[in-house]
This record gives sequence, C-alpha cells and structure tokens, in this order.
Amino acid sequence: MEFVRVPGRPLVGHLFDAWEDGPRFMLRGLLEHGDHVCFRFAHYDYRLIGDPEDVRHVLVRHHENYVKSRNYAGLRLTLGEGLVTSEGAHWKRQRKLAQPVFTPRRLTGFVDTMAACTDALLEDWERRGRGAPLALDVHREMMRLTFRIVGLTLMGVDLEGEAQTFAGALEEALHFANDYVENPLSLPPWVPTARNRRFRAAMATLDGTVGRLVRARREEGGEEDLLGMLVAATDGGERMTDAQLRDEVLTMVVAGHETTANALSWTWALLSQHPAVARRVEAEARSVLGDGPPTAADLDRLEYTERVIREALRLHPPVWIIERDALAEDSLGGYRVPAGATVAISPYALHRHPRWWANPEGFDPDRFLPERVAERPRYVYLPFGAGPRVCIGAGFALMEAKLILAMIARRHRLELEPGHPLEADPGITLRPRHGVRVRVRPAPPATRDAAA
Repeated sequence: MEFVRVPGRPLVGHLFDAWEDGPRFMLRGLLEHGDHVCFRFAHYDYRLIGDPEDVRHVLVRHHENYVKSRNYAGLRLTLGEGLVTSEGAHWKRQRKLAQPVFTPRRLTGFVDTMAACTDALLEDWERRGRGAPLALDVHREMMRLTFRIVGLTLMGVDLEGEAQTFAGALEEALHFANDYVENPLSLPPWVPTARNRRFRAAMATLDGTVGRLVRARREEGGEEDLLGMLVAATDGGERMTDAQLRDEVLTMVVAGHETTANALSWTWALLSQHPAVARRVEAEARSVLGDGPPTAADLDRLEYTERVIREALRLHPPVWIIERDALAEDSLGGYRVPAGATVAISPYALHRHPRWWANPEGFDPDRFLPERVAERPRYVYLPFGAGPRVCIGAGFALMEAKLILAMIARRHRLELEPGHPLEADPGITLRPRHGVRVRVRPAPPATRDAAA
C-alpha cells in the first residue's frame, strides 16, 4: 500500500500550511487522514506516521535504516557534527565518550551546583523586587539560569556574564538554521545578505565562547566534567581536534539549556493557568525540601512535581518533530517507504492524539501516575525521542527542571500578566514566541504553614 497522499495547492503543495502552524498541521494530518500520511512540500514528498509500532520500527527496531533527514542541514550549519547531527561511527564514538558524564551517580553530583545557581537567581529576583511584585519574562530568566548551570556542571565554567549575549546569538543562529531548510528561496550562508551577515555574526559569538572554553581546558587539564573528558579522550592514540570539540561542546551547551528552559517556561505558564495544580506543587516542595537546600534524595520524593513537568512536556515537547531518511526501501504497517524517503514523527501530534489521551488539550499531571502510564503504548510519548538516539541528557534535564521548579515554587508564585500572548514558535525547538511575562509574588505565609 501507498501512504495516503493529501491533495495540496499547485506548485507549493502544503508548504504554506506547514509554515502557518507546523505542529497543528501535523496533528490535523493524523486526525483527518490516519497514521500514514504523505504531504507534498513543493517537489518534496514528506511522510508522517502516527502508529506507535511504526514509531518503534523507525527509532528502535530498524534504526540502522533511518538516518537524520536532509532537513538537518540547517542545524549542521550551527552545530556541526555534534551528537545531535552526526551519524555512523563518528556518532557512536562521541556518544560513548560522553555517556559516563550522564550516569545517575554523576548526575546526583550536580545537585548542589544546580541548587546554588537557583538560589542565586531567587536572591536576584528579591533584590530587584524589593518586596513588591516583580514583572519579568520568565522564559528569559530560565534561559539565563539553565545556561549558567550547563556551564558549571558540564564545563566547570561560570558563564553568567555571557548569558544574554550568547542567548541572543543562539536565537539568531537557530532561527537561521530553521529558515534555511524551510524556505526554498534561502541563499547559501556565504552570500552577503543582511540575514546571512547576522547569522555569521551570531556564529562568531558562539564559536568565540566555545573556542575560549576549549583552549582554557587544553591548558588547564582535568577530566571531572564533560569538556575535560572530551579534551583528554583518545581514539587510536589521536585526540579530538578543536573543530570536533567545538561541535560537541556547542551541541551540549545548546541542548543542555535551550530545551530545559523551554520546558520550564511552558510549565510556569500552565501552573499560572491551573492554580490548584500550582498549589499542590508548592505544598509538595515545602513538605519535601523544607527550608534547606535540596538533596538528591529529596528529588526522588518530588513525585507530583515530576508529573507536572512530564505533562508540560506532553503539551509542549521541546523537539516537536523528528525526521529520518530511509536508506533502503521499507514497509511501515504495510505501507511502502521508498529508499531515500523522509519519514516524520511528531511528538506534538502523538502527545495530543485523542486515541491515546483523554481530553488531550487538558492539563492533567495525574496522566503520569504509574498505573496510567502502564495503560498506554510506550511510543506515544516521546519528549526525548527513543531508541539508541534518545537524548543523552534526558535524566539531566528532568532532574534540573524538577529541582528548579520546586525551589522556586516553595518561595514564589508566578502569575501570567493579563493580555500577554502565549504563542508557540515552532522552529527547531518549541519556544514561546513572545516569552512568558509574569509577576513574581511571594507565596503567602498561611500557605507555607499549611504546607508544613
């Protein structure tokens, strides 16, 4: 059988539909046409799958037949051949070198640093607010916080002073990478257009920061963090080149703070819209953490807080689309996949499909109670991907998000500013397009007493 081919507009096919709102377009495709849908973007066929067994086939059982799609070309312009974009033997080697940093034992060693950075952010908020409600963009604040954490934990360097400059450069580079693939009229980066010049300037900023870190670690030595391990690692007696180190470090910096900051930003928005859930998080945080610094043992007890984060990741998965190109012809559920075809899996669409989720647009953290998780197919929830290429930092991200959420919730309430637009910007990650404007208020003392 052939995939269900959906009629599109002359010449452009479904290009403008996807540009308008890619995540919702993918969801409508599955709802209206089933689990094997073929769209056309100009001259390019694009196959979307929605059956969890087919997802398992592509990402797990027969992953060796499916490589990152040609649409990752834009991301490679930014990240080079890091873990997110590389393939084959190079990817396997780099993954093996990085894996020891993300073991549970290593992760628990990061708790004190994460807590100290979060405490510093809270002290900054209280200083800026001077006892009054503080208006801020919590997305910007979460980006700043997670950037500092990833610098200290994975590279042993405090990047606090560079957060704003780096974040601006990263945003410019990622938007360029996304547009480079989506826009058929994109010009090569070397053409001196205004947009290309901004991209090259952004990359100079990113490369300058990463290059400085690599050079410093080569001089100082040490293998206690990811950067030190990569600098010291050898393969057949050869060390990684500066270019290889640049790709891996930039990939870790981007993936290690961008996706967690996005997840936290959407979580704060959802908690403001659901006060009863927010009060449960607040109460659990105070009951488990008390007034002291969190420990690794405390984090295991923040069960409701973790369910809240997982539900926020369901509604707003940081990576909303996963694409693979088939190396050889294959079959998915009896539907033919030609060699070279692009196969897409949309976590956003799977996470909101009514076949798998009751009231799919609703916010219900108890969907992630163990007994309810056991009722669902494994491959309808993919916030970190699946299979051998599942996100290496998934445990890091969940631990970090849970710690930050609990530490802030026990002291403050974040309330959305009335009238502020909450709109997704579906580029390479699912950012809030206009940020998340909130007012930060101290949690009432009565609530603190009740939680105790």
